[in-house]
Amino acid sequence: MDKLEIGVALIRKIDTKIQWLGILNDSKSQVDFVTAQRLENESWRETIMREVAWQLEIDRKRDIVVSNMAQLNLEFETVLPGTSEPTQLSCAFYNVQLYGKETSERIDGREPFVWLTSDEICNGVTKTGIPISPLVVQLNQKANVIQRWESDSIEGDWL
Repeated sequence: MDKLEIGVALIRKIDTKIQWLGILNDSKSQVDFVTAQRLENESWRETIMREVAWQLEIDRKRDIVVSNMAQLNLEFETVLPGTSEPTQLSCAFYNVQLYGKETSERIDGREPFVWLTSDEICNGVTKTGIPISPLVVQLNQKANVIQRWESDSIEGDWL
């Protein structure tokens, strides 16, 4: 049985509502989250910091804050989307905040980045009809880390 270890960056923006950062993957015609396979001797947190900095083209020491511990760790056997054989999957979800107004402004409105509501993630499709990665949807269904109602909350209600 194959084994896969991945970290998922839950990059959120809290404005008038909570939104989650997705990256439009033109080659797959879908929206992905920042995910990464853990390298040998690398902590989950290091994995997330490395991949977020690389994919967003920002400074990992200055532009992001990554939680010290995973929001959730999962290990389970599953059939991954697009495959037929079971895989032993280890997954860690980390909360990530963009640090500073300047960093957020560099991401906002820049392709290929899109801000998603919790409802879009739970439905597996954006309001414009672009599918969200089946792996992201599957992992969220299993972990329940993003709740459908979260984007309905305004900042004062959530904090």
